[in-house]
Amino acid sequence: MGLGTGLMKSLMFVFNGIVWVLGLVLFVVGIVVLVEGENWNEIIDGKTVPVSVLLIIVGLVIAIVGFLGCFGALKQNSGMLLVYAIVLGVVILVQLVAGILAFIYSDEAEHLVRTGLEEALVEYGKQVDGEDSTWTKGIDWLQANLECCGVEGAEDWSRDMNISTYWISTTGGNHDIDTPDSCCRESKIADGCGTGMATGYNTADVYNTGCYEKGKSWLMNYTTAMGVCGFIFVIFEVLCLLIGGCLARKTRYE
Repeated sequence: MGLGTGLMKSLMFVFNGIVWVLGLVLFVVGIVVLVEGENWNEIIDGKTVPVSVLLIIVGLVIAIVGFLGCFGALKQNSGMLLVYAIVLGVVILVQLVAGILAFIYSDEAEHLVRTGLEEALVEYGKQVDGEDSTWTKGIDWLQANLECCGVEGAEDWSRDMNISTYWISTTGGNHDIDTPDSCCRESKIADGCGTGMATGYNTADVYNTGCYEKGKSWLMNYTTAMGVCGFIFVIFEVLCLLIGGCLARKTRYE
């Protein structure tokens, strides 16, 4: 084995080890999104399930590819390295296409968040089989965890705004200027803490920033982080692809 082959073999181990770890991280992120997404899946039209499943599958495939790269380099099997390079090339193409589609449909994602929040307010308070509906659980989770209230602000819950129709109806919640308790700041949480808070002025007691802005900011931060991670993924994968191809060729002729 020549110096060049030994160097490429070492680089294959290092880079594929990193790819393997990144694949496992992506796999874990997919599981977390799948589990946590149950809280707000209804609000974004059930999109958390396909996204999380995609993350799990891609992460698992990348981890397997990373392992195959290390194993192929160890055995110096040109056939295995060639298959590895082909599979990795397909994975890179899939990631690039997914990134382009995510960029193209980013505006649609923002629209999806707004319409989902508006529908959640309309349905808020209704029960299914004696339990809170998924809409109610979803908006409560968002308001508590994103520290927001309503779509644009706490006043969205008031009768004057006429958005949360069940919450304000006389046959439903019958609330005039009340917010759900999930709008209350962490230090103020108590049963009935949202009473009289849907005015937009009680910022010391309830969150007054709308969940649309908070959700949009969270989505932008999340997609930015995913974009940076995806870019790093692709760099390492391209390096692995080039090294794997060169190593396969050298192994074949040695």
